[in-house]
Amino acid sequence: MRIDPTRPVRISRWQAFNGDWLASNRFYVIAEEAEPSPAASLVDLIATRRGQPRSSVEPGPAAFNFQASDLQIGKIDNGGSERIIARYLEAVERAHDLYQRARRNEPIDIVHLLYPGDCVEGNQSQSGRTMWRTDLTVTEQVEVFQHLIYVAVDAFAADAASILVDVVNGNHDESQRFQTTRPGDGWATHAARSVAQGLTRNVDAYGHVEIRTPEPERGYMTVPVGDTTFVVAHGHQWRRGKAMDWWSDQTFHGQGPGGADVLAHGHYHTYELETTRTRTRIQSSTLDGGSNYYRERHGSESRRGALTYLTRAGDVQGVSLV
Repeated sequence: MRIDPTRPVRISRWQAFNGDWLASNRFYVIAEEAEPSPAASLVDLIATRRGQPRSSVEPGPAAFNFQASDLQIGKIDNGGSERIIARYLEAVERAHDLYQRARRNEPIDIVHLLYPGDCVEGNQSQSGRTMWRTDLTVTEQVEVFQHLIYVAVDAFAADAASILVDVVNGNHDESQRFQTTRPGDGWATHAARSVAQGLTRNVDAYGHVEIRTPEPERGYMTVPVGDTTFVVAHGHQWRRGKAMDWWSDQTFHGQGPGGADVLAHGHYHTYELETTRTRTRIQSSTLDGGSNYYRERHGSESRRGALTYLTRAGDVQGVSLV
C-alpha cells in the first residue's frame, strides 16, 4: 500500500476529559496490486499486441518443379511398361493442374522438369541378370522415354515463359559396363540430347525450352533455376542415409554442389524430405511397378508417383506426391 499523493493529509488535535492533548493524522492510501506472474505478463502482451500492417510483396522468380525419377521403362514387374507410362501421364496431368492453381495466387513463369536418373531399366544392372525381366528392348525403352519428355514439355509449353529440363543418368541408364567409359555415357542423357535436337526444329513453339545434362565426366550437375540453385544427381553416388554427407564433402572440397540450395535425387524409390536452415534434400519416389524380388524378401512396396513443389530464393514450398 502507498499514500495517495493526490489527496490532503487530515490532522486533528483535541483535549481529553483528563486534560491531555491528543492528535491524529488521517491519510488516504492506495492498495498496491500484486506483481503479475511472468506467464500473465506474456498473455497480456499477446492480447494487447496490435498486428502490423502487411507490407506488399513483390512477386519473385518462383519456379514450379516436377521431379520424376526411377521410371525404369521396360521393367516388367506389376504391369510393366504400360503401367509405368500410365502412371507417368497421370502424374503430368496432376502436376499441370497444381501449376494452374498456383498461378492463380502469383505469377510463376519458370517450369523445371527434373529426371534424376534410372529413366530406363536398361540391361546392365546386376550384371545383366535382370534382362529377361524386361518387356522392351533398350532402344525401345529410350524411344519411349524421349516421348515422355515431349509429353511433359507440351503440357507446360503454352503457359510457361521458360521451361528447364534437367536429366542425369542413373545406374540403370548405363549403356555398358564391360568397359569403364564416362558418367555421361548413358541412355537417359542420350535421350535428352535427342529431344533437345528435336525441339530446335520448331523454335517458334519450343524456343523457351532448355534441355540440360551434365558434362560428360560428371554424373551430376549444379544448375540455376530462377534464384534457386539445384544439384541434380541420381543418388547411387552415396549409400542410403549418406546424401548429406556426400553434399558436405563436395562443399568442403569446393565442388559445384557447395553452392546449391537444393539436392534433388532418386535411386531409393521412396519419397524423403530433409532440411537444414539453408539446405533441402528432396528424394524422389518411384514410377516403376516395384520389385517383386524386394517384396518377396522384405514385404515392402513403394508409393508411386512424381513430386511437385515451388522454389523461391532457395526455399522449397508445397511438396506434393502426384
